[in-house]
Amino acid sequence: MSIEVTNGLPEGADHAVTLELSLAEAEAVKSWLLKPAADGSAAIDDENAKSVMVKLGAKLDFIEGVARVRDELEQSGFATENLSDEQVADLGRRIAESPIRRYSGNGS
Repeated sequence: MSIEVTNGLPEGADHAVTLELSLAEAEAVKSWLLKPAADGSAAIDDENAKSVMVKLGAKLDFIEGVARVRDELEQSGFATENLSDEQVADLGRRIAESPIRRYSGNGS
């Protein structure tokens, strides 16, 4: 997992930090940002930390969502090893947006 952190300068500026984190490390950072300090404050209350938290949360949600869609597809017999995470995410979004409604089958 890769997270890019900038100093608020326009994209492409020289002042950026990219972190490579394992999924466990990223989840630990997210938990730490949400945990209140001894004085009752939280890192998430800081605007800069909040920005990182939003990016980190979005990336973790993407990873979790792709894993869920991939698992569901594989349990249904579809091979997904040749699909990128972006392709799996796109397929999941298209399926979620389909107008399928639960059919009761009782003639109603």
